[in-house]
Amino acid sequence: MRLLEILSILVCSLDSVTGGVLPKPRDVSGMLTELVTMKQQSHKGAVNTSYVLSGDSTTANGTVPNSGGWGNGFCTSLAPGTPCINRAKNGATTASFRADGSWNMTLQSARQEVANGRKTWVTVQFGHNDMKVMTPEAMGLNLLKFVDEIRGAGAEPILITSLTRRNFNSDNVTLNDTLGPWANETILISEQKQTHLIDLHKWSIWYVEKIGPNAAHRLNRLPDDNTHLNTNGTTVFGRMVADLMVVGLSPDIGPIFPNISLSSKIWNGKAVY
Repeated sequence: MRLLEILSILVCSLDSVTGGVLPKPRDVSGMLTELVTMKQQSHKGAVNTSYVLSGDSTTANGTVPNSGGWGNGFCTSLAPGTPCINRAKNGATTASFRADGSWNMTLQSARQEVANGRKTWVTVQFGHNDMKVMTPEAMGLNLLKFVDEIRGAGAEPILITSLTRRNFNSDNVTLNDTLGPWANETILISEQKQTHLIDLHKWSIWYVEKIGPNAAHRLNRLPDDNTHLNTNGTTVFGRMVADLMVVGLSPDIGPIFPNISLSSKIWNGKAVY
């Protein structure tokens, strides 16, 4: 199947789930044409774009138990040679990430990429640990500062709502969503600050409920860990983030390589192992 066809399926799938209300920055046919052009030019643009990822363990690299996020899967979706620096940290909140110096390292990476002449995107995804220690509004105040400081570094912020946990209700159909208020606060701050937004929370809930508990739990980092991701989970949700960027942020975003087979399965609600 050609790239244009699969991207059409992807957009139609999103519309069917949301009743056609998913905001798109430009008409679909024009956007798809731009995405095809982006694919053809992706190698050319790779050296001029970079990504710095910030957040908690659901973005971080899965190097130890109680870790494992979508970050590595996203980085592998980029054109070869595209810098993708994952500064996310296990156990982080929006407060601890600043207090322990992780935020300073994130900004340093962003400034260096900007100084190298690259358009630099900084993703920010928190909530899993913030919900344990602070209100959504308190997290929102921290996000406001992050956005201002990213822009002050000459980079572009992308706020990302929390990856869902894979805890099902007793009906084994719907998820027990406890992250909603913190995801909604992220959306609110994005609207207030006019940032790019990836609603990973919404779309990961949709996908996990589509594939059901047995398939969803096969993406767990450990058997009883419904928060962190194994290699397959990293691949699936990293691609989901990449696809949502392509659909929502094109033609500004790039250079993201398509994975037609994987995207087709994800956006048709099929399990991937």
